[in-house]
Parts: sequence; structure tokens; C-alpha cells
Amino acid sequence: MEITIDLNEKQEKFLKEFASKHYDEAKDNLCTRDAFHVVQTKRKNYIPYHEDLTDWFGNLPIEFCADDAHEGWYTDEVLLIYDHLKDNDIENVNVVSFEEAYQNLIEGVDGEEHFIYSYKDYFAAYGIEITAVSWIQEYYEPVAYFFILDEAKRYIEYQRHNLRFPRTYTYSAGYSNYGDFVPFRNLLLQIGEQLNKEEVK
Repeated sequence: MEITIDLNEKQEKFLKEFASKHYDEAKDNLCTRDAFHVVQTKRKNYIPYHEDLTDWFGNLPIEFCADDAHEGWYTDEVLLIYDHLKDNDIENVNVVSFEEAYQNLIEGVDGEEHFIYSYKDYFAAYGIEITAVSWIQEYYEPVAYFFILDEAKRYIEYQRHNLRFPRTYTYSAGYSNYGDFVPFRNLLLQIGEQLNKEEVK
């Protein structure tokens, strides 16, 4: 069956680029069949800290928060304490890490000695009411999808301010995928190939 379609300038440009860069075994397919490309951004999954869960999540980094809005997170507990002391004009306080303080006595901002068994004890000794302690599990979330790898890369450049450690990731449509994606992808390739041939003529 033959049909006639009207293409706008942008459609023609993309079809030609798609066919020139994503034919079978093209390098931009990144060793996949029927490739499609995804821009991903890094996200954080916050797992509330509890000593009983250390065997499961103890290998993950920990972050700390001391505000009710849960906006100001710290990867370093000592830096959080120093910022608190500075903001409250508290001087001449010996600050040690939680690892150093754990199961030991430390002198608090009140001049008293505090036995440290938990993060709550630790921060309280420095006059801080901690609002959250969480393990951080990072993962990549897809945010945009593309037929053309270079378009995915261009998206990262103009959306970089909305993305966190972005990357492109290439998927295959799937082994023996007899659904709709592969025929439609092949149709777009076929149209692009024909347009490129006509341009050469």
C-alpha cells in the first residue's frame, strides 16, 4: 500500500537523522536491537535510620536533618553541628564525630557530660533537636524518552538545571517483541531512509 503524507520541516529533520544514526548495528544503538533512549536523573530514597536495621542498610550513606521542613540535609554530622553552633553564636565547644562519641561520655554545650548511645543522644548533647536521620539509597528515574540518542543528549544540556547527575540509558524493545513498538520504529526508519535517498538524488 502506498500513501502520501505531508511532513513539516521538523518531522523531516528528525526522520532523516533517525535513519542516518539508528539503522541496524549503528553505533548509536549501543549494541541493542530496536533501541530507544532514556534520559535519567538521580533520585534519593530516604530510609529512616534505626539501629535494628543496620544489618540490612548499614552499607548505605547516612544523611541528617534538623529542620521541620526536611529541606536542609547534611552528609556530615559534624558539619551540621558546626553550622548550628555558628548560627547560635556558641563558641569553645569540642565537637567529635558520632563514631568517636558512640558509647562514650562527651561534654555537651550545657557543660554536662552526656553518654552517647544514639544519634538522638549525640545531637541533643550539642543542643540540636534532630528531625530525621536516614540512610540514602540512590537510584535513577527515567524522565524523558527518545528515538535518537543525540536528541537525548541535547535534552540533558537544556534541562540540566532540572536534573541531578543525569545520564542517558539505552533499552532494547525486548527479546522477540511482537508488539507495536518495533513495527512503528521500523516504519520511521523506512521513511527516513527514503527521505535520505531522495536527498542524494
